[in-house]
Amino acid sequence: MRGCLKLRRVEEVLVELIKAYTPTGEEERGQKVLVELCKELGLDVEVDGVGNVIARKGEGGKVWLVGHYDTVPGELPIYVNDHVTGRGAVDAKGPLAAMLVAASTLEFPVTVAALVGEEGDSRGARNLEISADYVIIGEPSNVNGVIIAYRGGAHLRLTCKGRGGHSSSPGDSALDKLLEVIAAFKLLAPGKRYEEPSAAVTVIRAGHSFNVLPTLAEAEVDLRVPPGFEVDEVISKLRGSLREGCSLEVRWSVPPVKVSPSDPVPRALIRSILKAGMKPKLLKKYGGSDMNILREKVKSIAAYGPGDGRLAHTDEERVSVEDLRKAVVVYREAVRELSVRPTP
Repeated sequence: MRGCLKLRRVEEVLVELIKAYTPTGEEERGQKVLVELCKELGLDVEVDGVGNVIARKGEGGKVWLVGHYDTVPGELPIYVNDHVTGRGAVDAKGPLAAMLVAASTLEFPVTVAALVGEEGDSRGARNLEISADYVIIGEPSNVNGVIIAYRGGAHLRLTCKGRGGHSSSPGDSALDKLLEVIAAFKLLAPGKRYEEPSAAVTVIRAGHSFNVLPTLAEAEVDLRVPPGFEVDEVISKLRGSLREGCSLEVRWSVPPVKVSPSDPVPRALIRSILKAGMKPKLLKKYGGSDMNILREKVKSIAAYGPGDGRLAHTDEERVSVEDLRKAVVVYREAVRELSVRPTP
């Protein structure tokens, strides 16, 4: 670790976070780095039973800043100039770095929670013991955006079985069944608009030989469901399209979430963005976040953070240093406003 608290800049914090490669399921690589950074920034820190790193400034605060330190797989080179480039720079170590620096400079009590498993089954959010009225989720929103809605969804596993046989003769192919069911899923959940469900097939496994019909075929399906739909109802419709010999397993699911722009957290973020000299935008996201899980645990919630969400999960992840610094200001001002707000 370089420097001291007074000289610690948000881009330096981000670089230290990115250096620790933490794909989902391997977050322990970054725990020690996070703990040391929090201590250096003057924050009290602990790690809970599932690996969430909880950092506090003061006692009894009403506001939590909640980010995640797991990333999608695939290490990237780290570069620093007017941008910081590397895996997680956008999703979501950039927002987390800005949250930590903002908390370290606040005169109000505040908690920063760096969660595990957000890119997977959200085990960090599901197991988080939270004591707060207000939560700001750290996700990329192009520094002037406030995210008020996420689609829900589910990780589905589609499995089809067949008798197999020689590929030159009529037979019972598990793969043919699988492809027919996938086509039916696409009709039921095309996802061509934000307002309709989508079923994206991301992995297919089948077959072992050129001239043998597969007896087993599997597909991983990423189901997304917008606000206004129930995830279980959409899954039920998908089950109705299954062919004989096929089954559908739900690995995990999360509900969609949507909040009013006039709620305390979105309003505080909008006002803070205006104070920082930017024009705020309200955003609805096609994906999901830990906001889907934590909405029911708090009085008000919204998501905000530096970074272009279109670069998340790509090999071009980068965030501008200017946006990181602006985000520190926005987080800080939003926490101040929410901290003095009368308890609802």
